Amino acid sequence: MIKIIVDSTTDLPTEYFEKYNIEIVPLIVNIDGAEYKDKVNISLEELYTALRKGADIKTSQPNIQDVYDVLKKHAENQDDVIFITISSKLSGTFQTIYMVAQQIKEEHPEFNISIIDSKGGSAVAGLMALQGARCIQNKLPFSQIVINLADMADHSEHIFTVADLRYLHKSGRLGRATALIGNLLRIKPVLHVKNGEILLLSKIRGKSKAISHLIEIVKERIKVFSKQIIAIMHADDYELALEVKDKIIDQVGDNEIIINQIGSVLGTHLGIGGVGIFFFNKKPKYYFEGDI
Repeated sequence: MIKIIVDSTTDLPTEYFEKYNIEIVPLIVNIDGAEYKDKVNISLEELYTALRKGADIKTSQPNIQDVYDVLKKHAENQDDVIFITISSKLSGTFQTIYMVAQQIKEEHPEFNISIIDSKGGSAVAGLMALQGARCIQNKLPFSQIVINLADMADHSEHIFTVADLRYLHKSGRLGRATALIGNLLRIKPVLHVKNGEILLLSKIRGKSKAISHLIEIVKERIKVFSKQIIAIMHADDYELALEVKDKIIDQVGDNEIIINQIGSVLGTHLGIGGVGIFFFNKKPKYYFEGDI
């Protein structure tokens, strides 16, 4: 049996994980010294409440024992595993999974596992996991699924903006002075992920203009593969996500659109009020649409 596993930075509505039996390995969230396992014993509501209160929040890669237990279980079950991770340039999670996988392979030489760097995270990894699961349903061989998903990672798009620059400063991705001045001037950065790293794309003054600019970028980058599932992730601002959805339908097309709240780990770094659009700029060889 082929199994899809992801780390907990992967964002999809819960029903997708459940229907396709996609397994999640949690990263660690630390709030004011208390340690939690992402998507296991901390809810998004608790995280965003802590963010609003200005709690000291840190995140770290998965517990090695958790990774070992999951991979050992599948090795013993003689499952073939495809493990999709957050970008190796944003987290040490990929290296942790790789290290543990090598140990498991020493114990179980026949264990077949491929670890795929999503070169991003959040809903891009989620959309990849969804396509991987649908490839399995359509009886594609393991090697072809791996090639397909690696191609998707190479052509993924993450376009997003944030409401408050302080969170990017706290995560080490923006200088304090820039964050303070940006907030005073109502500057809304539009960011994207390139080669696995979060980079500033443009600086727009005002929320409305930033959203319009976001949509323009999506229109340009999606035109080669315009009919696909698009994901909109929001950081505790569902109304904004709905606004973005309406604009995409109006200006890009009536695609299937998934809306979900961004998870604990990435939500910590982007802060309250951010919104992102996730899609692919090239159609992979195998791509499956359909109801969840």
